Amino acid sequence: MQMINSTRAKGAAEELPLSLKSALPYRLSDELKSFAGVRIEEIRLRSDRRASLVISGKNHMLSTVLTRRELEEILSGMCGGSLYAFSDTINRGYVSLPDGVRVGVGGRAACRGREIIGVCEISSLVIRIPHKTRTIGMPICKLLKDFKREKGVLVYSPPGVGKTTLLRGVAKLISTGNEPLRTVVIDTRGELSFAADSSNMCLDILSGYPKALGIEIAPRSLSAEVMICDEIGDLEEAMALVSSHNCGVPLIASAHAGSIDELLRRTSIRLLHEAEIFGAYVGIKRTDSFDFDYDVHMREDCDVVI
Repeated sequence: MQMINSTRAKGAAEELPLSLKSALPYRLSDELKSFAGVRIEEIRLRSDRRASLVISGKNHMLSTVLTRRELEEILSGMCGGSLYAFSDTINRGYVSLPDGVRVGVGGRAACRGREIIGVCEISSLVIRIPHKTRTIGMPICKLLKDFKREKGVLVYSPPGVGKTTLLRGVAKLISTGNEPLRTVVIDTRGELSFAADSSNMCLDILSGYPKALGIEIAPRSLSAEVMICDEIGDLEEAMALVSSHNCGVPLIASAHAGSIDELLRRTSIRLLHEAEIFGAYVGIKRTDSFDFDYDVHMREDCDVVI
């Protein structure tokens, strides 16, 4: 296990994306004005309960209380008045908006067997707001270089620490510079490719593709040298990843876990571990806003522990 000091990644405060400004009720927008100049990471709305913000990983309660009807109107507005057009992702718990915004959706599910076929009585909306940051992720890039691009890297942490932000930084680093790599981002939920707008990036984006399918297409059709995707962990998905990953192209990905032991106890991650998809597992801890410490566990060391 190695400990790597973090790299500063602060930037100037940014306003809320335009896709949100028109969707939020006035009294909530008015209260948010008191947070001008503050990097809001999440806006959390709950029916008949106080709204809250996540700032630097901490919860801040607001005074605004919204009704279920208001939440449903907000969600409908975010979907351009057509919830049906977004029903597939709503059934999977989210809506993707422009500007890299992702909205988690909670409510009452209608199910057919194990399949969710509809969500109604919306009770929670969790709005994740991406921010542009300075260069981050150099330790991940160094690991990839040390592995001579023969193994990938899996980043893990509990939810809300900044894995997606870190992967964006890694994508920027490895796709730019004097020796850029052909990088393909598999952006299933439409938030990983936020701010990938530099004309200097040797970067291709597969937006909305299922991860396993994207990982199959990236090397075959786009000649990827590195692939990046977010939030892996489903067993069926892991089996598809193993099947499609025998292509010699390293994968940089993320997963939810609070520790290396917790990570490797998950059946899906163990499957990927045994298939030697990753050469290292990197736990991250945010010491400040968008500032990380990296806890690196090499794969061979994990074999001793398991």
